[in-house]
Amino acid sequence: MNILIIATIIFLEMIIYLIFIDIILSWLTLLWIKFRPKFIYDILEILYSWIRKNIPTRIWYFDFTPIIIISLIYFIISLLLRFFPEVAVEIASLKM
Repeated sequence: MNILIIATIIFLEMIIYLIFIDIILSWLTLLWIKFRPKFIYDILEILYSWIRKNIPTRIWYFDFTPIIIISLIYFIISLLLRFFPEVAVEIASLKM
């Protein structure tokens, strides 16, 4: 059971890293560089469209969808670590 929870937490952290990469790549459009790998688009657009469909996330030109998703992922990770505290010790030993 612990391995499944650890794998879930690692997967969620990888999604967070992909979101940060997507945010940085979106800033490159200010320099007229349009580069967004298809695999990042395919993975994140599922999450983005689900959030945008259920919650209004745009204020003027600002899209707060990545912030909402990152907040939800951190909330899920904190719930997992709260209900399974022995996993937190194992994850801490993996990160060292």
